[in-house]
Amino acid sequence: MESLPGRLRFAVGGGTSVFVRVTVLVVFAWFLGVGDRAAYGYSAVASALLPWGLGHDFTRRRRNGNWLWSVAARGSTETVGWLIFVELARTDHSAAVIGQASMRHLFAALVSAVVVAFTYPLVCDWLVLGSTADTPLFRFFRGCLVLSTLPLLVVTANTLYPHRDGVVLVGWTTVSLAMLFVAGLTLARAQYSWQRPERVDHVNLEDRAPARHTFSLIVPAREEPVLGRTLAQVLAGSYPADLFDLVVVVSDDEADRETRAVAQEFADSHPNVRVVTPRSAMRSKPLSLEDARRYCRGDLIGIVDAESLIADGLLGYVNTLASHHPEVGIFQGGVQLMNFRGTGWRRPESAGLLRAVTSWCNSATSWWRARNCLEYYIWFMSRLRYQAVARFIPLGGNTVFIRREVLNQLGGWDVSCLTEDCDLGVRASVAGVETMVFYHPELTTREETPETLGKLVVQRTRWMMGFIQVFQKGDWRQLPGRRRRALAVEMLLMPFFQAAAGLALPTSVLLTFFLSAPVGLVIIFWLPLLAMVMMTLMEQAAFREFADAYHLKVGFLDSARLLVSAPVYQLVLSAAALRAMVRLLQGKVQWEKTTHVGAHHVVLPGTAELKGVS
Repeated sequence: MESLPGRLRFAVGGGTSVFVRVTVLVVFAWFLGVGDRAAYGYSAVASALLPWGLGHDFTRRRRNGNWLWSVAARGSTETVGWLIFVELARTDHSAAVIGQASMRHLFAALVSAVVVAFTYPLVCDWLVLGSTADTPLFRFFRGCLVLSTLPLLVVTANTLYPHRDGVVLVGWTTVSLAMLFVAGLTLARAQYSWQRPERVDHVNLEDRAPARHTFSLIVPAREEPVLGRTLAQVLAGSYPADLFDLVVVVSDDEADRETRAVAQEFADSHPNVRVVTPRSAMRSKPLSLEDARRYCRGDLIGIVDAESLIADGLLGYVNTLASHHPEVGIFQGGVQLMNFRGTGWRRPESAGLLRAVTSWCNSATSWWRARNCLEYYIWFMSRLRYQAVARFIPLGGNTVFIRREVLNQLGGWDVSCLTEDCDLGVRASVAGVETMVFYHPELTTREETPETLGKLVVQRTRWMMGFIQVFQKGDWRQLPGRRRRALAVEMLLMPFFQAAAGLALPTSVLLTFFLSAPVGLVIIFWLPLLAMVMMTLMEQAAFREFADAYHLKVGFLDSARLLVSAPVYQLVLSAAALRAMVRLLQGKVQWEKTTHVGAHHVVLPGTAELKGVS
């Protein structure tokens, strides 16, 4: 149908919607004996779900549209349709009645269906998709979209209120089952690498091909005090210096003066280091990557964050993979956060007790750092490898190596996206580019957790906003097969599913004590908690494996801290998700930088010396 002319598509889509609405109302009202207004509600729901079975030209979900305003447009037009139906379907005792509905009801349903089916696309084109105006009059009309839904909400609430207990039971049972489904998927995906022994030992360090591939490593830097250590560590590696070059991107402004001086000092003393200084007033990581791409001449283009410590044998191993697997276009290595403990309690001399406690909770505690480190371990060790096998992978933003011709074919990075790595991975998946993921402690790139808990929330906000941006772009809809598209939806919306679980889980537990419900439903309410317990036990095993792999000394207190902090960490993710939604609604899509202090360069108390770290 997508090949039909625009006006014909409009007519076919609207006509299909009208047919579905009227048919569903007839089935429910005439054959199943459901009340006329309830039947109309079922027909509206069926019509709202109909676009998912049609092409994207019928769904009003294009790239330049805002899905929240599309929902508002749907709600407002449905309200108009509902009011028309109620007015036209007033009881007519003289009419011939068939079942629970008269011919007047059928006529009312037909008129309201026509109004909704053809008004909704027009409203979307005018106020959602087709205009970028931001005048007071335009904002007024958009506000009317929201206000016009209030009558429908009032009528719905008034209808459901006498049956509020049943509505709560049905609603929360649905929520609990959805939470259980999401938790089960998360648990299964996280355990992928440990389900078979060969998935754990998948890296052969003894297999080394002769060095022949050239690398261009992009190092985007913005106010990075640790840049010098990173560049020195990369240049001191064992891979031949004539086979790789570093493209360091530093802004040409006063804020980056010191960072630029450090980069230039290395460029003056090393012929394979080049400094790129763009003059753009707005800076972000994707902008820096695109600025550097034109200077990359290597067979493989890699990304190294300015605070990263890459493994000595990393380039050699990627060279081996590229030689043995010419069909693979992207190689994703592991990244591991290392500072799983905070600095401990230190009361500043000039601060009061309350401020000292607040500062300690924000920056010096260990519970959230340990969870952050564990997240990275499970993600790169297991989950990302599953995504590669499933052929839908949101790439990491560091230690990823892309064949230059593949990157050019994909058009580089999207400079408007807050998660350019995820976006590139989605487009690569759509294009059928094969990706290989590997993880080994001796090949991982070591990084640090955010400096404070508040900055962790800022970082997660940017990630969640970026995932929503990628979801809204809709490239994933071009994936072949419904299973891969469903996996894309799961992956891109997973941060919000997890955040919602952080709020819904304690609510579910409380309802079991304060809501009268059958035993079976109470058990359902508790099932998501059981899944969370299983996930926590799996995390304990993974945390011990992480400590053994990196020769870190962990004790009972570390494990207990990890266990107790699970629900609190979910609440932190919920706060980040809420902040992401607010910023998206406000149109604030500016890049929020995560500062780095080089905490992973220092050996923490109670840990062994980190091998390979300079």
